[in-house]
Amino acid sequence: MSNLSVNRSEPKRDHAMEISNLSPLTLGARSVFKAMVWIFATCILIQVFLAGLALFWNQAQWSSHMGFARVLIIVPILMFVVSFVARLPLSLRLRSAGLIGLVIVIAVCANLPSGIGYLSALHPVIAVILLVETMSIARRTRAITKAI
Repeated sequence: MSNLSVNRSEPKRDHAMEISNLSPLTLGARSVFKAMVWIFATCILIQVFLAGLALFWNQAQWSSHMGFARVLIIVPILMFVVSFVARLPLSLRLRSAGLIGLVIVIAVCANLPSGIGYLSALHPVIAVILLVETMSIARRTRAITKAI
């Protein structure tokens, strides 16, 4: 029998027992992470609203959209740091780091020169990906923190 045919699934663990072994700091950090995910999702929606204001109402609102974007990077950085304190699974840590990467890529797309401006069209597409990924992290976090 080869190593490839061996069942490599994780053994079943008692979730309640695992939660009871966590320190109060870890449990609190998980609650903070969960709140931060929802705050970040709300910030993305605010950012989309500001872009809509600039497009359909008043061009001067682009400054609000750009200013809020500079603040937006703070939340996923804090999420990434808190994910370590919360002792979250590696997948959630990597996904929160991925949010940081997406925010950086979306900022780069917005500032591309006009010669390759067609790549700037990725800006709203990445915003949608950012929101979908954030909501996916929120669902996963809710499942992990449900027992808290």
